[in-house]
Amino acid sequence: MAIRAQGLAAGRFAENSGGPVTLDDVSRTIRAMGLLQIDSVNVCVRSHYMPLFSRLGSYEMALLDRLAYREKSVFETWAHVASFAPVEHHRLFRRRMAGHKPRHRVAELIKEKPGFLEEVLDQVRERGAMTAGELDGAGKRRGPWWGYTSGKIAMEWHFAVGALSVSDRKNFTRHYDLTERVIAGEHLNDSTPSVEESHREMMRIAVRAHGIGTVADLADYYRIKKTDAGARLSELVEEGTAQRVRVEGWSKDEEVFAPGDIASPGPTAARALLTPFDPLVWDRDRVERLFDFFYRIEIYVPEKNRRYGYYVYPFVLGEDLVARVDLKAERDKSVLRVKGAFIEDGPDHDYVAANLADELRLMADWLGLKRVGTGRRGDLMPALRAALRR
Repeated sequence: MAIRAQGLAAGRFAENSGGPVTLDDVSRTIRAMGLLQIDSVNVCVRSHYMPLFSRLGSYEMALLDRLAYREKSVFETWAHVASFAPVEHHRLFRRRMAGHKPRHRVAELIKEKPGFLEEVLDQVRERGAMTAGELDGAGKRRGPWWGYTSGKIAMEWHFAVGALSVSDRKNFTRHYDLTERVIAGEHLNDSTPSVEESHREMMRIAVRAHGIGTVADLADYYRIKKTDAGARLSELVEEGTAQRVRVEGWSKDEEVFAPGDIASPGPTAARALLTPFDPLVWDRDRVERLFDFFYRIEIYVPEKNRRYGYYVYPFVLGEDLVARVDLKAERDKSVLRVKGAFIEDGPDHDYVAANLADELRLMADWLGLKRVGTGRRGDLMPALRAALRR
C-alpha cells in the first residue's frame, strides 16, 4: 500500500508508455507525492531529481527546473523541510509563514543592524531578482559550515515569512524576488484558509501519499504537531476520506490511518533505487516498521565508523526493500561507481543482483555516464559484479 501510494508500484512510466517523459508527467508526479524534498548533496545527483527518475525513468532534469522557475507550476517552501510544492498549495503555507517570529540569528541581526531587513526588501524591489551575495551590505559569513552572511540571514527570513520567494537557481544558488513577482496572482490572491483548514488539507494529501501510516508518520510529512495532525485526521475520518485501521505487529497505542478507499494491497512490480530523501524512506522509523529495514544516512559519520557508506540508496524490488548501495558518480571517468552493495536477509542474491544491475545501467545512462563500476564492500558485491559482466 505504501509503495502504491508513492507511485512506485507498476514500474517506470517511461518504460510503460514507450514515449519520452514530458513536463506534464513531471508535474503530475510531484502533485501525486504532494511535495519534493530539495537537497544540495551532489554525490550522484542532487536529491530532488532522483524521485522523479525512480518513478518516471530517464527524463531531462531541466524539466524540473523549467516547471519550478519558468512555468512556476511548483514553488519552493518550507514543507517537510525545504521542498517543492504545487503552486496551488501556496495558500496552505501562508499561516505558517505568518507565524514565524524572529529568533536567534534574525533577532541578533535586527539588534546589530536596525533597518537592514527593510533595506533588503527595498533592494530586491528596486533591482529585481538577486542572490544574497549581490546585496549591498551583505557582509561576511559568520562561522563554518552553514554560517550565513547578514544578507543571507535577511533573505532567508523574508523567504520564510513569505515576502520573498525563490525565482531561480543557478549552480544551486537561490535567486530571490518579491513573492508577487514569483507566484501568479490567481494563487497568491486566493483566499487564505485557517490554520486548521490548512492542516486538514495537508493531512488529506499525506494520507493519500502514505497509503497507510500512524499519526506521527502523517504529521511528519508536513512537520505538523502530532496533536494537531490527530485532530485533523479524525475530521477526515468523519468526512469519509480517511479511515482508522489496525496493522498486525504495530503498537496498539498508535492510531493508524489509511485512505477511505484503500488501494490494492496486492504485490507490486516496483523496481527502483531511492534517494535517502525519497518520501517512501525519509521517515526512518516508518521504514523499519514497514519493511524491517534499519536505515540511517551516514554522511556525518566518520568514514571508519560507517556501516554501509557515505550516501546509500535503498533498492525497492517487488514489495520489499531488498538491498542498499553506496553510489558515487565519478564524472571525470564517466563511471557510476558502486562503492558498496549489501543485501537484506532472505532475498536471492542472483535475482536481486540481476535487477539491481539493470537499474544501475539505467541510472548511469540517465546521468550521462558510460559504465557502471564496482568496489569491494558488501555481501551483494560478488553477485552484482557477475550480473554487470553479463
